[in-house]
Amino acid sequence: MEAMSRRHDLDFLRVAAFMLLIVYHVSLMYNSRSFLLKSEDSSAMFDVIHLWTHPWRMSLLFLISGVVTGILLTRQAPRALRSARTRQLLAPLLAGVLLLIPPQMYVYLNAHVGVDISLLDVFRYYLTLTPVPLPDGSEVNLLSMQHLWYLAYLWVYTAILTLALSVWPDLLRRAGDWLMPWLAGKSMLILPAMLFILMRLALRPVFPPTLDILTDWYSHAVYLVSFLLGAVMATRSDCWDTIVRMRKPALILALACALSLVILFPTLPGGELEIWRQLVGRTLGGSFQWCAIVAILGYARIWLNSENAVIRYLNKAILTYYVLHQTVMLLIAYELHQLGLMSASTFIPIVIATLAICALAYELKQRLGVSWRLWNGARVA
Repeated sequence: MEAMSRRHDLDFLRVAAFMLLIVYHVSLMYNSRSFLLKSEDSSAMFDVIHLWTHPWRMSLLFLISGVVTGILLTRQAPRALRSARTRQLLAPLLAGVLLLIPPQMYVYLNAHVGVDISLLDVFRYYLTLTPVPLPDGSEVNLLSMQHLWYLAYLWVYTAILTLALSVWPDLLRRAGDWLMPWLAGKSMLILPAMLFILMRLALRPVFPPTLDILTDWYSHAVYLVSFLLGAVMATRSDCWDTIVRMRKPALILALACALSLVILFPTLPGGELEIWRQLVGRTLGGSFQWCAIVAILGYARIWLNSENAVIRYLNKAILTYYVLHQTVMLLIAYELHQLGLMSASTFIPIVIATLAICALAYELKQRLGVSWRLWNGARVA
């Protein structure tokens, strides 16, 4: 495998995808889907945000993670990379699950379920794994990963790949040699899109997405394929050349799918759909999923392949933003909800306030880290 320098286009896309994720999660409070907190005021615009970003956003993130992993594996041994990823992913996952999910459950219980409970009591129930009694006589167990599932899934996929490479060191090279001839020319668009369509048609009805790492088989199939495909693509210049050549037809097809999805689903479906609408929707969704990814990767490769100081800074900060954002946005929205001020007009202010608080938290974290290192250095001296 040829060595590669830093991919600035992927840095930009990684930051943009996580920023879009924050916008998407805020939109969940206003669209037709069920969520931890819902505004009484909604708009079809927020359903469009879902339809136009949800099919491809997380697949793109896992593919980028796979590419970065593949590049790092040209410089690090699989065991070293697995150890580094364990520190980078599991520490914030554990801290987030213990400290950031209980406030989300507090908002959910008070605003969505109608339980009058304090934040302190939520922490007590949560950390002792005690189910919370609900007004209808049932109980709910609060322990979950919520939005932090991405960190757990990414660690599992990294562990699978690095363990496999410990046994078969040339696995990625052999996989690339076998796969790339199949993805030459228009096949770069057709074959992966057909695979994603097949998974939506065959796997999704049987194993609907749960975001439970032990039962989420459809999501694992989609995201593990995306991650492994990225790792195989990482050092293959022929693959990236094909993606660049296919960017225009991919964009045209992605826009056609996006428009068709909005026509097919003026609002997000809330119940069982007709068979024909399910089949057409899943076919469009799978096509949109891959064509959007190819278009985004292709145009980014052309337009964003130079270093940018802001992106370099945000690339280091974005994990903090990701870990914090859902708790921050829900607490802001809950206060507005309690004051009777939550409406569609508060969507952009909540996004801006969430980003601002995450930015302040990252800066505080950086300064505390520097102070701690200086303190330890002074003690050693």
